[in-house]
Amino acid sequence: MSDEQQAVLTAASQEHGVLVSAEGIGPAGKGTPKVLITMGSDSDLPLMMKAVDTLRYEFNVPCLVQINSVHRDLRTVVQHIDNLPESIQVVIACAGGAAHLPGNIADLRADLPVIGVPRDLGALKGVDALLSMVQMPEGAPVAVMAIGDAGAVNAAIHAAKELAIGDPSIKERLRTYAEKRKNRVASQNKTLETKLSTFTKKA
Repeated sequence: MSDEQQAVLTAASQEHGVLVSAEGIGPAGKGTPKVLITMGSDSDLPLMMKAVDTLRYEFNVPCLVQINSVHRDLRTVVQHIDNLPESIQVVIACAGGAAHLPGNIADLRADLPVIGVPRDLGALKGVDALLSMVQMPEGAPVAVMAIGDAGAVNAAIHAAKELAIGDPSIKERLRTYAEKRKNRVASQNKTLETKLSTFTKKA
């Protein structure tokens, strides 16, 4: 990639979010962002870093990370989402409570798949967010993941599968990721007898 191309990407990350890749964050990031990871507040960041890290370390997919709040600044959300870089192919959106962000993005960008991650937040512990995402009306679909950590990781995997349709290298990384999970089970079986003995009642 030329210095000019990298400068364009850096400018895009400043306007549309922070570029994150396996190489680094912001100016240290490299590559063309393919996924936007957005959330209503930076308090969602610890959860969504699980999606960010899965994308960049497991699948080598650069992404943009951005804050968008439909409750506090709807006009800016519309501006951001309407003017995403053309390289963005999938959007992952996290929200809690009323959780309008994923649905609004699905309505604004009919050309992009949107994956929703409900956050475990508030009196209903994320169930309200889950229902508001999964009950989207006909015509504005949101692919909804589980509440919390598993949902953030699964959102990244789902995004990688979307990208793999047109990218054989990501498809191969998905296979490698699946093999790592299988090997983890095999490893657990090797130590199972020892672990079982710790649960044996003494006579």
